[in-house]
Amino acid sequence: MKSTLGFMTLHQEAEKSYSTEIAKRADSFGLTVFRFCPADIQPGTALLKGFIYENEEWKPSLQPLPAFIYDRCFYSKGDRSAKSRPIAEWLKNRPDTVFLGKGLPDKWAVYQAIMKDSTLSFYLPDTAQIEAAKDVLPLLFRERQCMLKPVKGAQGRGIIALSLSGKTIEAVYHNGANKKTKGFSSIEEFEAWMNLFLKQSPSPYLIQPLLQLTDRSRYPFDIRILMQKDGDGNWAERGRGIRRGYQGSFISNLGSGGEALSYEDWFQRLSRRQAYLFHDDLSTILSRLPVALEQSFSSLFELGIDIGYSRDGSIWILEVNSKPGRQLIMQTQPDQKNHLYEAPLAYCKHLIANTAREDSTSGKEQEQ
Repeated sequence: MKSTLGFMTLHQEAEKSYSTEIAKRADSFGLTVFRFCPADIQPGTALLKGFIYENEEWKPSLQPLPAFIYDRCFYSKGDRSAKSRPIAEWLKNRPDTVFLGKGLPDKWAVYQAIMKDSTLSFYLPDTAQIEAAKDVLPLLFRERQCMLKPVKGAQGRGIIALSLSGKTIEAVYHNGANKKTKGFSSIEEFEAWMNLFLKQSPSPYLIQPLLQLTDRSRYPFDIRILMQKDGDGNWAERGRGIRRGYQGSFISNLGSGGEALSYEDWFQRLSRRQAYLFHDDLSTILSRLPVALEQSFSSLFELGIDIGYSRDGSIWILEVNSKPGRQLIMQTQPDQKNHLYEAPLAYCKHLIANTAREDSTSGKEQEQ
């Protein structure tokens, strides 16, 4: 009898093409894929209304809770997220349900976890929580530039770059691909705006120095590395690529107007010394970071690791995402597509085998 892998999204049509490609390959792994939303659980029955993949098409189906779940829910404002999030957390806490990965908490918790590793902490920008404008001004006065990030946020949304020139402060932020600028002619005007902004924001904020993460043409860029667990439960790199924003911007997310570029093309332009040092630092980060995160949080399946490379040659861990996208790797390394589609299935099969071994061991102990 086939086991079922539940593909959980916030909306029924979300990532449908991705789930379809996984479902096409499921049969060879002895699995069936069931697509569902946490909000569609039937009250009092523990049955889920969703779609099962059969005979090369999705068919409406009412199914029991899958024993294994791949969580691809991306929460935001709105009633749908508010209703779905507690149901998803309830599912994660059920002893009879295994998630491929339970995900990471907010940016501040992740930062604190990475800081516990004395080697990895070297690659983290100085970061602090802020509650009011008075927490922003000391760094801004000292460095003349800083960056504010929402503790809860993704795809560059909510990030603000601040710069100080004389007594004039400029705030730059993105609305999708469009860059917006707001100027303040006095410190008092800025403080009033900043305090109101933080008070009204749905997420607390962090402050960091504004790192000089631009290429030779002054385009902002970062390196995204996608890591996943393989069929043996070991971490494996699936691909890496460059995300480059446009001139005058300060973020490189694809959703904010960035473009996908080949990692190899970028790497080949480094000098021999730069390439050696970068490769050495990056190898250290990739070997230690997934392990450090799993020591602090629940089990993980995949990570999108964003790396910054400064003009002075320093390397930075910018962000770690436990629900990464695949667009960058698909565009720059299309030969990896099949691996990306099969990865959740291979890891799910590994978890099934582990569960069977644990049940067998438990049965033997009870007999004794």
